[in-house]
Amino acid sequence: MKVDFPEDIKCWYAISCPTAGLRFDSRTLEFLDSDHDGRIRSDEVAAALKLLEESGVSREELFSPAADLDAKIAENAARQADLAKEEPSEEEKAALAKWEEEGRSPEVEVLGEATAEAEKALSAVEGAIDSFFAPPEDMPLVTDAPDVELPLSGRINPKYSEEIEKFALLCVKPLIGSSTVVTRSDWKKIKSSFAPYRSWAAAKPETSAAAKAQLVQEEKLLRYRRYLGEFLVNYVTMCRLYDKGKPAMFQMGILRIDGKEMSLCFHVENEAAHSALSGKSKCCVLYLKLTRPSEGGVRSICAVVTAGTIGGLYVGRNGVFYDYDGKDWDAVVTKVVEAQVSLLEAFWSPWRKLGESIASTVKKFLGEKQAAADAKLSTSVSKAASQKPSDSASAASFAGSIAAIGIGVGFIGAAAASLMAALSRMSPWQIGGSLIALILVVSLPSMLLAYLNLRKRDLGAILNAGGWAVNRPMKLSMKRSRDFTKCAPNKGLFALFAVFALAIALLAAGSHFFSKRESCAGSAEKSVQFVEVPSQNEAVVK
Repeated sequence: MKVDFPEDIKCWYAISCPTAGLRFDSRTLEFLDSDHDGRIRSDEVAAALKLLEESGVSREELFSPAADLDAKIAENAARQADLAKEEPSEEEKAALAKWEEEGRSPEVEVLGEATAEAEKALSAVEGAIDSFFAPPEDMPLVTDAPDVELPLSGRINPKYSEEIEKFALLCVKPLIGSSTVVTRSDWKKIKSSFAPYRSWAAAKPETSAAAKAQLVQEEKLLRYRRYLGEFLVNYVTMCRLYDKGKPAMFQMGILRIDGKEMSLCFHVENEAAHSALSGKSKCCVLYLKLTRPSEGGVRSICAVVTAGTIGGLYVGRNGVFYDYDGKDWDAVVTKVVEAQVSLLEAFWSPWRKLGESIASTVKKFLGEKQAAADAKLSTSVSKAASQKPSDSASAASFAGSIAAIGIGVGFIGAAAASLMAALSRMSPWQIGGSLIALILVVSLPSMLLAYLNLRKRDLGAILNAGGWAVNRPMKLSMKRSRDFTKCAPNKGLFALFAVFALAIALLAAGSHFFSKRESCAGSAEKSVQFVEVPSQNEAVVK
């Protein structure tokens, strides 16, 4: 597996994440969270990488772990379980106490309490400095620099700059003094000063506690070799999120609802706090409550809708959630953070609003007319109402409804007549072109605005709402969004376009009929000739 792994932490996609809500090996997360505060930070990940590097594990092995690591981890766990049953003997306790007492001597603690940390700084650069100060037997007979000096700053290889700086502060300054260089004799003095401490540390007696600590350290290395590469592609590069073959460690499962299958489902601890920040992502986010009656489990997730339409998604809508552990959960929508999800929805959005506006206007108009008709009828039948109240009220209501329907039909008929009169002066091609132009004028601005908003979608804001510290934007492309939300085939879309084409054909036929009718009326008018007939008196005179 080839992974472009950035060394610079500033280029990492995440610099901190919570340990909760991740589908990952829990024991590895415990090792990575070295301070046990429930968060894994970039410096803790860098420390794990350094530990593997010091253990001789290459990057290729890290991203392509050996097949026998699972067996080794299981064997280590069995050894730890056996060791946990053993108690240290009195001899072991006495030997350990004696060893600890010897470690408090001035010869061993050459720098007091800072000796252990200083020895680590020495070990970090010991190999490189030994190579710099080549032993005399390896030198030629005549050399230009028989006693070279190691500068502690300036021309140091950047690879060792931090280690050399720490070595100068913890080892050189307290043992040699404030010197800017280290000679061969200084180097020998420093190494010899730590020789008693190293001998004492190597002589630590073996006890069950020490053996357990050694097994835990061995387990840490094994789990890092097995799982750290997978953690890095979910934390440093985020390439697992865009891998179709395997979900990321923060993806919880698949939600099926409203003819859609969504895979961008994340764990949610606090819905109110999460929803307050998720709007920054420019994504449509559903919040759902999951229940599993057979186990009595309740949990919360959020699902990001990246394709299709959201008209059928509302609070109270039911669905089914399938987690990656093979369990199915009853899901109910508890909150919807609305945003554009597709260009198709943006195309129909202004038409839907226009239809709702027209329906509201017509409903208001008909309501007013029906109210007026009801008032007139109630006045005219007041006497009859006193005799038979139920029948009169029913008749008045029915008559008012008939009147309102008649007014509505008349209104629609007048509008249709005006439209057909206007279309009668246009050719079929002009009608089609006008309708297409109208559609573009209404829908194109909405689609352009939606396109710009869709390009701004950032999944990093969703993770940030869940407690992650996301260091770089995580844009969502139009193509990849269709993979995260898969929609059922929309067979009604073809029927809609067929109806639209039929409407154009009917309008063209209607305009053609009206134009022919007008032309026939004009021809008949022109064919009529008026002949002046003389009166009878004029005829007699002639």
